Amino acid sequence: MGTARIRTRFSPSPTGDLHAGGLRTALFNYLFARAHNGTFILRIEDTDTTRSTIEYEERITEDLIKLGLVPDEGPAFSGRYGPYRQSERTELYTAHALELIEKGLAYRCYCTAQRLEEIKSADIKAGRPPRYDGRCDALDESSTLIKESTEDGPPVIRFRVPKKSIRFHDSVHGEMSFESSAFGDFVIIGSDGIASYNFAVTIDDALMEITHVMRGDDHLPNTPRQLLIYEALGFKPPEFSHLPLVLAPDKNPLSKRHSHLSVRALRENGYLNSAILNTTARLGWSPKTDNSAPLMDLEEMAKKFDAKRLSKSPSLFDPAHLGAFNRLAITALEPAEILKMVTIEEDSVTACSTTEAIEAVKQNCSTLQEVVELATPLTTASVVQTEETTEILSSESAKGVIRSLLDTVGRSSEPIIGASRYKEIIEVIKRDAGAKGRKLFMPIRCALTGRTDGIELEKIVQLLGKETIIKRLNKVL
Repeated sequence: MGTARIRTRFSPSPTGDLHAGGLRTALFNYLFARAHNGTFILRIEDTDTTRSTIEYEERITEDLIKLGLVPDEGPAFSGRYGPYRQSERTELYTAHALELIEKGLAYRCYCTAQRLEEIKSADIKAGRPPRYDGRCDALDESSTLIKESTEDGPPVIRFRVPKKSIRFHDSVHGEMSFESSAFGDFVIIGSDGIASYNFAVTIDDALMEITHVMRGDDHLPNTPRQLLIYEALGFKPPEFSHLPLVLAPDKNPLSKRHSHLSVRALRENGYLNSAILNTTARLGWSPKTDNSAPLMDLEEMAKKFDAKRLSKSPSLFDPAHLGAFNRLAITALEPAEILKMVTIEEDSVTACSTTEAIEAVKQNCSTLQEVVELATPLTTASVVQTEETTEILSSESAKGVIRSLLDTVGRSSEPIIGASRYKEIIEVIKRDAGAKGRKLFMPIRCALTGRTDGIELEKIVQLLGKETIIKRLNKVL
C-alpha cells in the first residue's frame, strides 16, 4: 500500500454480544494497526434494521474498551471519516449507485419476488448455482414490463457484472481466482433503499481509506464482488487477509448462538481479560517462542504480531486453554487485587483472613468463582455439608477418623498447627483409626471444608487453626 498510513477496521453487526470469533477479528486488526503505528477503526454495520440494536452496539463497544482494544475512530470516538454507522450513510451508497447507473455499470431491476423465486428454483432444479438471468439489463424506461412490475414495489439496483476472471492475493491463502459467471448481476441497493452488504462495505472501506481488511474466510466469496465494485468506481482495493473460522467446542463454527462463549459471559464466569485475550490471540496465530512469560499484554502482542504467521487452518476454541491461561492470570495477581473483583465472606473468629485464604488457593483456581468457592470455607466460622460430604462422613470409618483427629488436635498446645505437628497428627490417626489413603484424608477434608476437593489438606489445617478445627469436628460428630 505504499507509504499510506495503515488503517484497519472491525465492523460488527450489533445483533448480539461479541463472541470469541468476533473478538479474534477485532484483536488481529488492532494488533496489526498497532504493530505498524496505524489506525484502528470501529464501524457498525447496522443495515439489518430488524435485528440491530443500539444496546448491542454499546455492549460491543464496552467489551472492546474493557479489553483494552480502544478504537481510534468510531461512533463513540473522534474521526473525520464518519459517520461510522452504516444506517447513517444511506445517501452515500445511493449516490454511488446512481453514479454506476450513469456509467452504464448498473441498472434498475423490476423483477417481482415471485419471478426471482422461479428463476432460483429452476437453477437449483437444473443443478446450477442460482443467479439472476439479466432480463432487466436491456430494458428501457418505456418497457411494458416496467409498468407491470412497479405495482410490486420500487425497483432494486443491480450491478452489471462483466464476464471475467477475478484474481487477488490473500495474505493468508495466497493467490485466489474466481469467475464472475458464478454469481451474475447482483443487487447493490434493495427495493427498500438499503444498500447490500457487499456494496456498503466496499464504499465504506474505500471512503474510510482502509488499507488492510482482516476478516473471517466466510467472506471469501464476497471479495470478488467487492473487487468489481472497487474497479467500477475507480477505488484502490485494500490488502486482504481472510482468517480461517474459529470453531466452538462442538466443532461447529463459532457464532452468536454460542452465547456462553461471548466475551461478556466469559467475564461474568470469572475469566480475566488477560486470559481471554491470550486465548483469543492464539486462535490462528502462533507468536514466535522466546523466553518471555506465557501471558502477553497487548503491547507485547503488538510487537510480536506478524501476519505471515497466521494459520490457514480453522482454530478450535478450547475451554481448557482458556482455563490454563486464567489460572496463570489469577496466580499473578496479589490477593488485594483479586478482592476488588470478588466478595468473600469473612468471620473474625477464624484464624484465616481473606487475603491469606486467597493466597493459599489462587494457584488451584481456573476462575474467580473457584477462588471464592475454595477460599470461603477457610474464612467463615462454619461450613455447610452437602449431600455428598454428609454421606462420606456418615460411615463408621469416617467417624473414627474424625474422633481421632479431634482428640489429637485437642491435645495440641499451639493455636496454629505447623507442618511438623500436622505430620505427627496424621500418623496418630493412621494408628488409632486404622485408616489410610482416601479413607483417611477425605473425611478430614469434608469435615473441615464441606468439599471433596480443594487445596492441600496440610495447608487447610494450618490456616484454620486449632480452635476452628475443633468447632467443625464437634459439629460433624
